[in-house]
Amino acid sequence: MAARTKKDIIAQVASEYMEQTSLHGYRYLTEPGRHWFERLVWLVVHALATAGVVWQVQTMYHEYRTQVPITTVQSSHYHVSLVPFPAVAVCDINKMRRSRVEALAAKLIREYGLGGISQAELTSLMRYMGRLYDASREGKESSSRLQDLFAKYNVTLEYRSTMQMLGSQCDELLLACKWAGKTKPCMDLFETRKTMDGYCCTFNYVRPSDNFDTRLLANGSIAAARRHDVKDHDSDRPPTEAEQSLTAGPMMGLSVLVNSNLSEYFYPLLPTTGIKLLVFNPNDYPDTASGGLIEKLVMTQQEVFFTLSSVTTKPTTEVQDLPKNRRSCLFSTEVAFSSFYSYSDCLMDCRVQSMRDLCGCVPFFSPVKGREEDTRMCEIGDLKCLNKHTEMWQTLRPSEPLRGLELEMTQSLECKDCYPACGDTVYSVETTTMPLQQVLMDHSTFLKGFKVANHSVFHIFFGSTSQTLMNKSVRMAWHDLLSNVGGICGVFVGFSAMSVIEFLYFFTLRVFVALSRRKQGLAASRAGLATITGKANLTVQQHMVAPGRGSVGVPKGPGSLPNYPREMLSAGLLLTPTTAHPDGQYFNWGRYALQQWRGGPNEGKQ
Repeated sequence: MAARTKKDIIAQVASEYMEQTSLHGYRYLTEPGRHWFERLVWLVVHALATAGVVWQVQTMYHEYRTQVPITTVQSSHYHVSLVPFPAVAVCDINKMRRSRVEALAAKLIREYGLGGISQAELTSLMRYMGRLYDASREGKESSSRLQDLFAKYNVTLEYRSTMQMLGSQCDELLLACKWAGKTKPCMDLFETRKTMDGYCCTFNYVRPSDNFDTRLLANGSIAAARRHDVKDHDSDRPPTEAEQSLTAGPMMGLSVLVNSNLSEYFYPLLPTTGIKLLVFNPNDYPDTASGGLIEKLVMTQQEVFFTLSSVTTKPTTEVQDLPKNRRSCLFSTEVAFSSFYSYSDCLMDCRVQSMRDLCGCVPFFSPVKGREEDTRMCEIGDLKCLNKHTEMWQTLRPSEPLRGLELEMTQSLECKDCYPACGDTVYSVETTTMPLQQVLMDHSTFLKGFKVANHSVFHIFFGSTSQTLMNKSVRMAWHDLLSNVGGICGVFVGFSAMSVIEFLYFFTLRVFVALSRRKQGLAASRAGLATITGKANLTVQQHMVAPGRGSVGVPKGPGSLPNYPREMLSAGLLLTPTTAHPDGQYFNWGRYALQQWRGGPNEGKQ
């Protein structure tokens, strides 16, 4: 063992590995006595098996790395009490009340004079302030005249508060409310909030702020304002949880009696009377482009029943490990516009940034980043710019180019960083409408005492206690990949985790032990020779040993010496065979004895 080279040791360990490995058929490659053709056949078999394993594993790994989430139905009996009730926004179709516009016109004439213009004429011109809702260019001559009049007499209006004041107030619009079978004051259930339809009366809208709060805390999280306390940025109270319906049916939902007050109609957004109902996720800004908003009309003297159903999607933790461009969704912990992430918030933020870039202002009902006072609200003079880009802002550019729509792709809003939320609840609504009759109101404990005039009633509720729960997951998790790869390797070559440990054992530990033993053997041999040399103090002076018992003469003459090891020659020692004839070529330490040189130059001659 000690005389072998490192190469010989590694070759021997490799041979032992081939003979003892648990991998299928490898012992036939080095097994003694095998014909070379057998070894060639087995070599080809193993090459094909290894190529098959590599191809299958590579294909499976590629599928794992490029997979997208799959959504499956986890349950169709998800109880309604586990689903948040949707947010409901009641928006008056009439955006400006006549009496309030007339009062504002009189105030402006009184404070600014305005060149002696009559109150009736100014009231007529102020109608076009309603264009700030829809950015319409209809009546642009009147709009330009109103703008010039305000500029000439330095009339400044705070459009956010002014437009809110000119519209219907919640206590005027909502007359009676009932939630979960109990009649409650409407102002305890509703509050005035920003929506895509301007300021509306909202129920169960738990988004903490009307704006995007981007102030970061020390830990990197976003400080969010709280519901009912929007200006209190230091509040430690947790966000209000969304209301939930304990069971299905009209009696356990939301019922509201609305008064549209037709005599106050001055600037309706639609050619009808009544209200627009917005149904959306309680955490989302109500925006049509996000696809999560449902718009319904409730016209005067009608009773409308809205039957809800929902689909809740919950992602698994494996989905979050996928790159967002493949899962095509975002988690609330990745991006936040208030205290969470929502698709509609992201689109609205993208739209607001485009408005700022193109027109230098934002509509008064749009959410803004930071303080509202730091953002310029669009005025009458900005209507031209707003009208020019309105279509683009309402058209979302697809993430992938569409053939034949190259022009539309350039004239649309690009929000490439916006993805739908990975976990979300989507609502659908079925509508049933019937005329509102006085006899029915008189027999209703909820509506008794009201007269049918400008009124309408709506009921919104879940139609079933069983809702749909979806599970968003990956088709192949990392442990599935490991299992599949292990199965393929086992089928083709019998490979397993123990095979790896076995390979490492042979070519690390066993090689190390063998090399260590070789090193120790060489060291021991050198130490023994040094000891013998110190005691004998011999030198080789002649090529002949003295004849004697057990000794054999050594041929004389240069080149006739046996092929002694160099260590012996350098130590001044000669070897004498004990059991084998010295042929000058074969030496074995166990078959030779050391002899001390004693003779002179002529000793041993015959």
